[in-house]
Amino acid sequence: MKYLNLTYLLVLLILLFNTEIHSQEKSNSLLGEYNFEGATLFKLNKSLKEVSGLALLNDLELLTHNDEEGIVYTLKITNFEMTSKLKIGDEKVQKDFEGIAAVNNSVYMVTSNGVIFKFNHLTKNEFADFEMFKTSLKIENDVEGLCYDRTTNSLLLACKNEPGMGNANSRTIYSFNLKKMSLERSPRFVISLKELMQKFGFKDFAPSGIEKNPLNGNFFVISSNPPSVIELNPQGKILAATRLNPKVNPQAEGITFLKDGTMLISDEGQKKSGTISVIKLKSKTKK
Repeated sequence: MKYLNLTYLLVLLILLFNTEIHSQEKSNSLLGEYNFEGATLFKLNKSLKEVSGLALLNDLELLTHNDEEGIVYTLKITNFEMTSKLKIGDEKVQKDFEGIAAVNNSVYMVTSNGVIFKFNHLTKNEFADFEMFKTSLKIENDVEGLCYDRTTNSLLLACKNEPGMGNANSRTIYSFNLKKMSLERSPRFVISLKELMQKFGFKDFAPSGIEKNPLNGNFFVISSNPPSVIELNPQGKILAATRLNPKVNPQAEGITFLKDGTMLISDEGQKKSGTISVIKLKSKTKK
């Protein structure tokens, strides 16, 4: 009888512990606090019809680019008016650029086949010299998102398609170590498509952008097919997911956050101008 009571007590403690962990994870999630229905939409300059990645440069400015030319545009955060542009190299560089990240004075851009370009954004010239770093990722992986993780001093590369050996029925996010300037062999995050289907009804998820939320340290990953956002904790656990309004975000390509947590999503314009949607936290919307 004594052993039965001890077993019962142990099971109860485990259940309470797991419930507490789940509660902490849920409370740390911010995705449900964003007012997607109240998003404000801004049209971009015609030269950014095929806008792709986004990166916060400082308190006043944002960096972005098209997906076919090595030109980085600086935008005002207040109205997304273009203030300057910088070419990579003194000759036209045409690649399938899919993501951008700002780290101190350096800017990184990644191509769909996993090649990383590094250059200094503070140059006073109209073009910047650059370095190239090839990774083991290929065009089949289809890298679509790039962000900086200060905690691990690494760039995170989100793959839209082929996840890599041993990761079937999933999407993967790899880590590029900025100290070693090399790609880690194993993915940092493995997103289970089965889990997304079972928990959220997503038939697919094709990452097109990734960014770390400055308020809780979780990673937000966007998809253009279906238009959606998921939230991962630093260990890669899926905390939340939501669908985007296809009329507002028909082709989500990039995501970043302002320091107050405001979310920005860029959408390719297709036949119209590219756009940036501004999504505030519900608590800030009410003020």
